[in-house]
Amino acid sequence: MSSRLVVLVSGSGTNLQALLDVAADPAYGATVVAVGADRPAIEGLARAERAGLPTFTERVSDHTAREAWDSALAEKIAEYKPDLVVSAGFMKILGPAVLSRFTVVNTHPALLPAFPGAHAVRDALAYGVKVTGCTVHLVDDGVDTGPVIAQTAVPVEDGDDEATLHERIKVVERGLLVEVVGRMAREGWRVSGRTVRLGTTL
Repeated sequence: MSSRLVVLVSGSGTNLQALLDVAADPAYGATVVAVGADRPAIEGLARAERAGLPTFTERVSDHTAREAWDSALAEKIAEYKPDLVVSAGFMKILGPAVLSRFTVVNTHPALLPAFPGAHAVRDALAYGVKVTGCTVHLVDDGVDTGPVIAQTAVPVEDGDDEATLHERIKVVERGLLVEVVGRMAREGWRVSGRTVRLGTTL
């Protein structure tokens, strides 16, 4: 049986599109069943609608407290009974209502634990590193602090600025996310402390 994915987006949805493209092959082992967002009228939602998928939007500003938003988001996600939730460029920190109910996978454009937060590419350039990259990790209650599932290095080239470096990282990031989610769906995973193991020989 194909694993059910709910994908959360905040922008253009290029990671979502990568998942939609590969999930068209039944051998991938996972199917996107719904797409959620924290704001309306974004390209990520439009991609989902063009693919014929149900969508939902849960805005923080529609709630009196962050905890109420988190609970409402958890209820929306639960309607689709996901095996895995993928944070694909979702720019909000998830709270305990979501994280206690679902396994959430996120991507980050740096080699965690280096350069967490929203400006990872800018911070890496400012620090002068020669190699950065991307990380796929499980989401916990911190900011980019969850256990690492997989990482890929991306060299910093002479003349790189934030835009050029980030674009190269995004290409690698999409491939790594597709690979990791597919393996989790097909082979399962186990978490021991901060170590995540994928595969059938767990």
